[in-house]
Amino acid sequence: MRSGTTSLHRYLGAHPEIFMVSKELQFFTDRFAEGLDWYRAQFAKATTGQLLGEATADYLARESAMTRMADVLPNARIVASLRNPVDRAWSHYGLLRTRGREPRSFAQALEQEISLIDSEGPETGGILYLYHGLYDLHLQRAYRLFGKEQIHVAIFERMVADPADTYRSLCAFLGVNASFVPANLGEPVNPFVTFRSLHVRRLSGRLPSPAGRLLSRLNTRRNVKPPQLDPDLRERLQGFFNPRVTQIEGMLGYALPEWRGSEA
Repeated sequence: MRSGTTSLHRYLGAHPEIFMVSKELQFFTDRFAEGLDWYRAQFAKATTGQLLGEATADYLARESAMTRMADVLPNARIVASLRNPVDRAWSHYGLLRTRGREPRSFAQALEQEISLIDSEGPETGGILYLYHGLYDLHLQRAYRLFGKEQIHVAIFERMVADPADTYRSLCAFLGVNASFVPANLGEPVNPFVTFRSLHVRRLSGRLPSPAGRLLSRLNTRRNVKPPQLDPDLRERLQGFFNPRVTQIEGMLGYALPEWRGSEA
């Protein structure tokens, strides 16, 4: 979550050899009871020979989702888009905060989560912002379920810096034409937004379209500069994640100076 999955979904969906269903299908998490026939039906508009794909950002961190996926699609090729876990946590908090779903300060949320991890371990309930950034745990599980050769890791910061190189590598992994360049490659997706009124935002979700969409659009503030993370909190988070970044570097076989902060 908050690591460029929307961008990758759009870039892959633009490739003529790939068919992507709507983002956040959530089949292996919230909609598994719908059944495999329902899941197959989502790909009904694909043409013969196209690779079939979906992008649900919550899958990687959900053990139940990854286990179900391995049972149903053992030969699937998995793409994990990972971002500096400090920035990812802050972005995740900002998303929920602007939507009125997080009453705590970021400092309060982190104190509670770090305390839970120290006392009960990272897999305990009640950990949101830090848990999604424990990539070492999530990748180890994915490697165990699918095999490392079926997992491709895209680094968010490198995708932003050089989207063409990231896309070529991804196409090569998927076995599609790596020379194709989508027209939307590198375009910013999912920018930071705020809302003039949370009450109006909730109301717009209850109105029928197109009135609800219009009200939502009028209530949204775009091109807003996102708030900056407090330097002391950033340093604390960096200290929390750095040992895990070292483990991830060992798993991937290359260094991640983008994730090291002042230690880089």
